[in-house]
Amino acid sequence: MTRRASDILLEILRDEGVTHVFGNPGSTEMPLMDALVDANDITYVLGLQEATAVGMADGWALKSGRTGFVNLHAMGGLGNAMGVLTASKASKTPLVVTAGQQDTRHLMSEPWLSGNLVELAAPVTKWATEVRRGEDIGTALRRAFAIAATPPAGPVFLSLPMDVLDQEVAGKTPPRSATPRLGPAPDAEAFARTLAQFDADKVFVLLGDDLPASAAPGLVAFAQAGGFAIWGTQITSRSAFPSSHPLWAGVLKPDFALMRDRLAEAEVLVLVGGRAFVAYPYRDVKPVPEGQKVFHVADNAEAFGREHPADLALLGDIGATLSSAAATLARLTDRHEVATRIAARAKRKSAHVEEVRAAILADTGRPMTPDAAVLAVIDALPEDCVIANDSAATFGPVQELIRTWPGNYFFSRGGVLGCAMPAAVGAALSTGGWVAALVGDGGAMYSPQALWSAANTRAHVLFYVFNNRRYGVLQNIARQLGCTNAVQGRFVGMDVTDPAVDFMALAKSMGVPAVRADDRDAITAATQEALTRPGPSLIEIAIK
Repeated sequence: MTRRASDILLEILRDEGVTHVFGNPGSTEMPLMDALVDANDITYVLGLQEATAVGMADGWALKSGRTGFVNLHAMGGLGNAMGVLTASKASKTPLVVTAGQQDTRHLMSEPWLSGNLVELAAPVTKWATEVRRGEDIGTALRRAFAIAATPPAGPVFLSLPMDVLDQEVAGKTPPRSATPRLGPAPDAEAFARTLAQFDADKVFVLLGDDLPASAAPGLVAFAQAGGFAIWGTQITSRSAFPSSHPLWAGVLKPDFALMRDRLAEAEVLVLVGGRAFVAYPYRDVKPVPEGQKVFHVADNAEAFGREHPADLALLGDIGATLSSAAATLARLTDRHEVATRIAARAKRKSAHVEEVRAAILADTGRPMTPDAAVLAVIDALPEDCVIANDSAATFGPVQELIRTWPGNYFFSRGGVLGCAMPAAVGAALSTGGWVAALVGDGGAMYSPQALWSAANTRAHVLFYVFNNRRYGVLQNIARQLGCTNAVQGRFVGMDVTDPAVDFMALAKSMGVPAVRADDRDAITAATQEALTRPGPSLIEIAIK
């Protein structure tokens, strides 16, 4: 008995937990589209541009914890998607990205729509290949899903010639390989015994940007067992520690000089995960002071020594390793002393939060400051609302007030604008719950097609556009660096004013209700009304 290769593809998607295929079809994708006609358990989500399709899959994968699946159209479609694929690679999002290729029987003549897809995809994926026989579809897909999800996770690419998907294949579908499971690092107890010898206030725990939500229980147990303050980085793809916890200290700005100042008082630096030291602009400074002990916990060998040599490198499941270390720390530390330290941190944190809130709310001018606008949005959102963020409006003091917790906060780590809007759609489709996309006016114009996909799928997304009619973050950097643009006050190519983008008309054209809200009360009212709708809404907020 035989089946078409495209039917084997769908069978594997089901087995791998894929419920949504994100894409933009063309003629080379017709075999897959035909196979999907009767696949009522798999939803095809149309993106009107390929970058939007990848962005939606990225958000779906990050929120669901499963590998996302994308289907693009030939060489041009893959080219359109490259920017967001760059971001997905930076954030280590597990994706299987496919693109239709021309019929293999005339590839030698370089027909229309053909091209070297593998060579194009290789720089932004963990693995890229072209499938040339229907018999290889199953094996290639199983390998692709395995590679995408193996730490460090990331996108992989398969080129799928249209005639290959139509081929009849005999035999059974290859089964999924058993997933390798890391346990706690063998040195976890020794690590804990060493840490117990230090003053907890001299231990600095810094989280990398690739930690899965599953590591959170171990992180929390570890922090509480030692009474350690936990720090993150401003440019992080996901949250792995709840910001409401008294031991959450906040984020480090992407500046090595500032990082070094913050680390100066510590005797031990505990790095958890990878890519903790990310800076912009360049500083001729090393972020870790000389002589400081560095202990590094990661789930892949690639992380060690990449940014700083480790005195102790612990390779294992991050959550399990930290849970094991926490159990040892609990036996070695004075529990009353730790509880007192945590209570003191909670009191200081509460006072600091109120101080930051008061300072932000004190400015009641119009347009609103970025901090005041973001704070109004955060205060208006439901407690369990997921946040997809790529707005620089969140980089000020208000960042200390944003609710972030494992599995419910995502940021465009790759520095690619246009990721948050489609990611919010994908995340909403993953859970059916509400997701807030925080974007600037400039970033919103990189993937406005996400509005249409949100309306088409009735996704529960609140699009907040913070509009200052300029590339504000770029102008701020120009000021910091003393660039001629800033000195003369003539910013070349950094204003979006002539004409100004009409976001009300743009949203309406995509089928999304929209409103302008320029003060706290209006933002609250607009949010409450949007939450009553069965689909997306856009709220535009003018900021300074």
